[in-house]
Amino acid sequence: MSTCFAFMEKKNEVELGELLLSLNYLPSAGRLNVDVIRAKQLLQTDVSQGSDPFVKIQLVHGLKLVKTKKTSFLRGTIDPFYNESFSFKVPQEELENASLVFTVFGHNMKSSNDFIGRIVIGQYSSGPSESNHWRRMLNTHRTAVEQWHSLRSRAECDRVSPASLEVT
Repeated sequence: MSTCFAFMEKKNEVELGELLLSLNYLPSAGRLNVDVIRAKQLLQTDVSQGSDPFVKIQLVHGLKLVKTKKTSFLRGTIDPFYNESFSFKVPQEELENASLVFTVFGHNMKSSNDFIGRIVIGQYSSGPSESNHWRRMLNTHRTAVEQWHSLRSRAECDRVSPASLEVT
């Protein structure tokens, strides 16, 4: 891969925005805890007033969608602070087959929500940064592991992560 192409690829990722997430796993309770902390420089979906972004978090076991949760949507910003926590029941023996799909949308009252970007963390991670975050979380049970992630296009996630194909 040429350096020019790598630069272009990186440039595209940043244009969709970034998401700050914290993950931790409590083995005794079988709970996977997810904090959606904030996002920055999200792709603007509404020209007049920024975006009304929210994050959809979907738990996929193997290739089966198990649970969907959403943050609230924040009006007119491309740099939202969420500080919202979510907990998923994941028995320890199923943790290695789990993936979390994070999709950022711009809320749209008139039509379907506008896709901004996505990442997948877990068994079918959408890239090295996401794999690294998952590994760090697995190696430090009961400790929150925080990391920024560059959002990716739906096509890129679908190409590299079978879990991305299982969600909407």
